Amino acid sequence: METRQLQTESYLFENPDGQFRAIPFYELSIGEWVVYQDGQPKYLIDFNRRTKPLILDLTIKLNLGEPLEEVVQKLGRFLGRQWTTEHNIQGKEIPNSHKPETITLTLLDNLADFFIDLTFIATDEVNYDTLLNEEKLFDTFLSDNTNGFLGLESAFIDNFENLKAMLTFLFKEEIKFKELTSNNDKQVFDLTDYKDNCISTDELESNYQEWIKISDRQNTMDEYGNLIGIIGYVHRHRDKNNLLLLIEKRKHYT
Repeated sequence: METRQLQTESYLFENPDGQFRAIPFYELSIGEWVVYQDGQPKYLIDFNRRTKPLILDLTIKLNLGEPLEEVVQKLGRFLGRQWTTEHNIQGKEIPNSHKPETITLTLLDNLADFFIDLTFIATDEVNYDTLLNEEKLFDTFLSDNTNGFLGLESAFIDNFENLKAMLTFLFKEEIKFKELTSNNDKQVFDLTDYKDNCISTDELESNYQEWIKISDRQNTMDEYGNLIGIIGYVHRHRDKNNLLLLIEKRKHYT
């Protein structure tokens, strides 16, 4: 991820609990916004980088009348994080208390750095051409409807480190990624050796908070449902010869 180092200033503030020092980012340029995660400055949105994928997406939403703060909060929840553009400085600024500071923020302009689409595929036969062709993949597996369930299971994760942690959590052993095929956008991994070890929904309920702690993601219904969907899919398709995982970094926020 690309970062930017800002030369800024902190100030003393005072409230009933006493004095504290904070950075209000008074000197940001037009089009620059700091995004706070869990109350701490973490990311920088720079609308001057107008050709970047996420900046294009955010601009479209703003042009449709959505407030930036609302969009950023929704995006954060979408990624399992708590984001806001509003600082949490509650107090009166003390005059002449400024102090030079240097802070490094991660540029928030490419969703691929924060979101990976996952597709679990249970199949008896492995066809590399089908796996890497979205139209052929959907034609082949979305028609495979068993008891009201589709032949593919879609899920998501924020980064490769958490992908490995999630699979280790679900299959109760450390995962070794075995790549079968790939192209510029997608990778296909073989999880067949692990499919019979998948945890049950009861085990998920008992150990879910462990996953939240490991992944540092927000405890939301989407997060829980993401894991429930994977577990149900793997158990329903244990009779298939192969369990594959297709991953693709998402480029846009829609």
